[in-house]
Amino acid sequence: MVTSFQELKPERMDVVRALEESLLSFYAVMQEKGIQPEIELPEEPVFRELDAGAVNRIFSNIISNALKYSDGDLSVVMDKNGCVTFSNTAHNLNYVTVGRLFDRFYTVEASRNSTGLGLSIAKLLIERMGGSIGAIYNNDKLQIKIIFAK
Repeated sequence: MVTSFQELKPERMDVVRALEESLLSFYAVMQEKGIQPEIELPEEPVFRELDAGAVNRIFSNIISNALKYSDGDLSVVMDKNGCVTFSNTAHNLNYVTVGRLFDRFYTVEASRNSTGLGLSIAKLLIERMGGSIGAIYNNDKLQIKIIFAK
């Protein structure tokens, strides 16, 4: 798959803070699209041994995709165990497309100038750090759930 990745360098990091910073970096895009995100994060830090650059790339890729394909909403919820769920309404999806979201080079809409690598890279990085990622589609809502290894 993607072979140009450097070796991951795990360090003790606060996943809550990393997610907050990623969300803040997309604030202008959210404003531009009229999206008022619903965000629920633990008040206490959630520490994990992870590569900070990889975590930032994962969050960035997922948030970017959510904003690109959302029908105007975004919800981000992290529980105290560090499980993160991103969800948004996406009427243009179906169970087949959702099943392929993490496939390399797969794009929902070819006309959007997307390489189709964002979510496959996120999946690769999460799995390399011992975690998991998955997608569920129900009632026109796409949910992407990340679980980082403890």
